Amino acid sequence: IGEDTDLKMELRLKDKKVYDIEGNMSAGFVAQFRTYSSGELIVMTVSEGGTACPAQFQIIHVEDTGKVSVTDEFGDCGDSPTITLQLIPDEQVTLRFQGYYPLRATEEPGFKPPPPSTWVYKRGVLKQLNPASPPKRRGK
Repeated sequence: IGEDTDLKMELRLKDKKVYDIEGNMSAGFVAQFRTYSSGELIVMTVSEGGTACPAQFQIIHVEDTGKVSVTDEFGDCGDSPTITLQLIPDEQVTLRFQGYYPLRATEEPGFKPPPPSTWVYKRGVLKQLNPASPPKRRGK
């Protein structure tokens, strides 16, 4: 709920405001998972507008008790991560980003694309996994 022009929106569940979304031009739901033991998990995208950073993400966790928690914004600015829900051995949501960069960055001398990044939400905690180190070349 909110107007695009005022940069103030709110997340409502069952007609109850659970979170203010401020400073973003848009917000939307990307994925929704109902889990066996931890309630409902919603992946939301937020954007300030423009092309420098098309999207950031937040996870909303609605427990069966009604308690709602929302993560801080996270991501690499890419707007199309691969999102998966793992149920065994532990419930977790994983977002894998390809390594976002604006097209104009490719024109910079010495440009190297950023590495992919992975974020995991498990037991109410959001954590960024360290990117894999490039393989070492023999003899170097």
